[in-house]
Amino acid sequence: MSAFVTVKNHTFECEINRSRFIGICCRVRDDDAATRALTDIRKTYRDCTHVCYAYSTVDGARSSDDGEPSGTAGVPIAECIRSAGVKEVLVAVVRYFGGIKLGTGGLLRAYTAAASGVIAGAAKTEVCDCDIYKVSYDYAVWKKIEKRSMQSLYKIAGLEYNKTVDAEYAVRSGPAFESELTALTQGKAVAEYLGVRRVERDMNI
Repeated sequence: MSAFVTVKNHTFECEINRSRFIGICCRVRDDDAATRALTDIRKTYRDCTHVCYAYSTVDGARSSDDGEPSGTAGVPIAECIRSAGVKEVLVAVVRYFGGIKLGTGGLLRAYTAAASGVIAGAAKTEVCDCDIYKVSYDYAVWKKIEKRSMQSLYKIAGLEYNKTVDAEYAVRSGPAFESELTALTQGKAVAEYLGVRRVERDMNI
């Protein structure tokens, strides 16, 4: 199953030669979401000097120097996104000019520092297209296996206690899951395939 890592909203600030740089990252799925996020950022920091950015979405990748010398802002921000291996993400760096010119090299380093800092500090989410299964257990069977781990398991997507224990599983490999389930329950539980669904889980990376 395909999987990728994305970010949760985060900000990071640094000061370089009196210029204030604020890195902002957020998850955006497509160009429209990125445009809305940039509009909000510009409203929040309406008195800033520049809002430079890059993003990677299902629609492709975009970047902007927003008036800074060509290649000194959008490109390094985009490289930080690429190096971090995250997708469906917008990284914007807001600059408040402090009166000292940084030069091309200084701008490259400053925008890289702000972009890499905000990405590194952001909480990460893994997104995976998983096979979804529902399994209904007798309580006696569930009690024996509820704390057992299955290597094929991505996460438990749902759990309800009714006349039976109804568990919904997100798995990377359907055949492997069915085989493990049969072995764990001695064939007393049967998995019902529900299809493919995009599932997310928080990461500590």
